[in-house]
Amino acid sequence: MNNVPIQVMDSTTLKAVVFELSKEIVPSRFENAQQIDSHTLQLGFRTLEELRWIEISWLAESPRIVQITPPKRYGEKSTLAKQLKHLLVNLALVEIQQNGFERIVRFQLSSKPGQEVEKELVVELMGRHSNILLLDKSGKVITLGKKIKENQSRLRPIGTGDIYKSPPPLKGIAPNLSESFQSWKDNICLVPSTFKNSLRDSYQGISPALTLQLVSNDCKKAIKIANQSVTSIESKEWESIYKKWKEWLLVIEKNDYTINFNAATDFVVWGAINQNVKNKKIGLSLGNYYSNKIIERKINSITKKLKYDLKKSKDDEIRKLEAQELLIKNISEYITMQNKANNILTLQSPTKKQIIEAQSLFKEAKRKKRSRESIINRIGFHKKKISEIEHCELFLDSLINENNNSNKHKLASVIELKEEIEEYICVKKNSHKFKSNRKKDHSSNIKEIQSPSGLKIQIGTNNRQNELISLREGKKGDLWFHAQETPGSHVVLKSSNGLFDEKDIQLAADLASFYSRARGNKLVPIVMVPIENLQRISGSIPGTVSHKGGKVLWGEANRAEKYFHQK
Repeated sequence: MNNVPIQVMDSTTLKAVVFELSKEIVPSRFENAQQIDSHTLQLGFRTLEELRWIEISWLAESPRIVQITPPKRYGEKSTLAKQLKHLLVNLALVEIQQNGFERIVRFQLSSKPGQEVEKELVVELMGRHSNILLLDKSGKVITLGKKIKENQSRLRPIGTGDIYKSPPPLKGIAPNLSESFQSWKDNICLVPSTFKNSLRDSYQGISPALTLQLVSNDCKKAIKIANQSVTSIESKEWESIYKKWKEWLLVIEKNDYTINFNAATDFVVWGAINQNVKNKKIGLSLGNYYSNKIIERKINSITKKLKYDLKKSKDDEIRKLEAQELLIKNISEYITMQNKANNILTLQSPTKKQIIEAQSLFKEAKRKKRSRESIINRIGFHKKKISEIEHCELFLDSLINENNNSNKHKLASVIELKEEIEEYICVKKNSHKFKSNRKKDHSSNIKEIQSPSGLKIQIGTNNRQNELISLREGKKGDLWFHAQETPGSHVVLKSSNGLFDEKDIQLAADLASFYSRARGNKLVPIVMVPIENLQRISGSIPGTVSHKGGKVLWGEANRAEKYFHQK
């Protein structure tokens, strides 16, 4: 589930972003730095118009330089961020360099434009070898993103105090706009292999994404041809690819870059594009792209782990329940033992031996009865735990399948559910870390929609939110909805805020069926209860309630789903 594909920033994309940044933030004055994680920096540069931010990451899966909207303050106390703020204070960014098809970018800084370069921030975007290094005027490394030890790279170990050495030069031929079709084709066909391998091995700056972009705008067709042997590709395909090759090189020569998210790959920064999106900022668009992809990856990583933990806990509880149910069967004969003892004692003249036997039977029956009561309590406990786990499984499935919220909101909801599961279900040794989060107001993550009459309908997406909307924030006059006899979210119609009609009631019932384990059924019985008739069950996890009275309605999950699509 964690294999969210992320298109790597290749040399073409890097050229496009560097060209755009050179116009956007050169010249500018360095103002701020913050490190949001172990491999990502955010740098602020003050231009004449405003403070503009770029994000630099040396994460192996998605190394990048992109422009971002002003971020929240975070990570300013990291050592690297502090060093950059101290070492680059009052320096001006005077030039951004990127040569040929190298994926190395140099941010050059001096006291003011026209003066000698005093510091140089070097960004190497080379997969797992990606890094960021700050150099002084003599080329000595002052600080860096990650130290490379000799056991990690005998070719180029590097640390603070070392003189910076550039990575080995690129292999292959530098693409040239003036190269003829025949020469280009001969170079690719020199060693027969698949087209993608031959192109990559023959020329510099060729990424898997660029290969597909050159072959076709259709992803399936591009993949098919890219995996063909160069000896089996037809002449018309060669000519079509060469035409695209020339278009690509012409864009680079003229710096006429665009951004397109509807092509053979996730994005393309060259080639024809609709005029209505031509003025889109490439750096900002890519910043949003990478942010969403990384959040998706985090969501998948967390949900995969939660699914595993919940399944493991549920299997463990089921195993314990089955063991207790087996025990109850083995001790159910205590009644037979009592009857046998009674029969002995009702004899006219029981012998001493018979009396001792009856006493022994009573004693054993009493012991088994006490054990039975204890086992029944344990059975109830394990059934309750299984029910709680199933509730969390339902919440997790609802979040995974939710398409109406942004990835940031979904990540926040998943993290909130993770904390709840670790505190109440899969208890960790360090669960005390999460107790402070109980005080945190989670209302910002609660799902809210508007009813046909304009009233608010709240939906809990975890146990804490269920408690919040039903018990802590529920007011007299509100109506509470829940799927009958099955795990589900609490749904509250805020009818204390105004008049409601049958359409509001029906929508709330439909939502309660949609956010329940019975959502696959055509009709789901839904209990509707005035919120003042709810009572928290003592000793249970948050959101566990009992109720007095109520009315049973029928909810349709399909109708709720259609409502979301109509919004």
